[in-house]
Amino acid sequence: MKLRAARLAAMAGLLLFIALASTAAAATTSVNIQGFAFVPPSVTINVGDTVSWTNKDAAAHSAVVNGVGQTPVLSQNQSGGIAFNSAGTFPYICGVHGAAMMGTVIVRAAATPVPTPVPTVRPTVAPTVAPTVAPTVAPTVEPTPTATPTPTATPSPTTAAPSATPTVAVLVPTQQAPAPAAANDGVASALLIAGAGIVVIGLVAFALTRIRR
Repeated sequence: MKLRAARLAAMAGLLLFIALASTAAAATTSVNIQGFAFVPPSVTINVGDTVSWTNKDAAAHSAVVNGVGQTPVLSQNQSGGIAFNSAGTFPYICGVHGAAMMGTVIVRAAATPVPTPVPTVRPTVAPTVAPTVAPTVAPTVEPTPTATPTPTATPSPTTAAPSATPTVAVLVPTQQAPAPAAANDGVASALLIAGAGIVVIGLVAFALTRIRR
């Protein structure tokens, strides 16, 4: 239906153009004859147009176009015309006064009518359905394992080295040698030695008791 309507519209436009062209082809251009001259002396028309001459003088005049035609002798205020059906430049003169009165008609070739382009009916394009895009699933981020703090080893208490065995100095009293002459001195010396031995034994026993503790 749309294509048929477009064709009918194109044909109607073409017929209208031809009708307007025919009306234009029948156009008439006027030239006055006054003061024993053609006014204007030169006119330009299209093929198929007509030139009409009107006599404004009291004297009679006419227009004679060689190879095309001529008007009748025109009295004052009378008109006569000639149709030009071929292109070219046509000089003309007055049929009564000859070359003393001259004019020119320039005929242009008819322009070739430009054909009306038939509108192209665009095909109906089916709407493009956009593809459904699957939602992007965010990747699951694995939790970063928390670093377990390594317990710092508590240094073992250092066992104190046992104290060195105290050295017990035994003071042995130095005795002077007794005089050989006295007998009591020998007894006293023996007693002193025995007492000194007892003191030494007591000191050794005390030292051993301290070491065992």
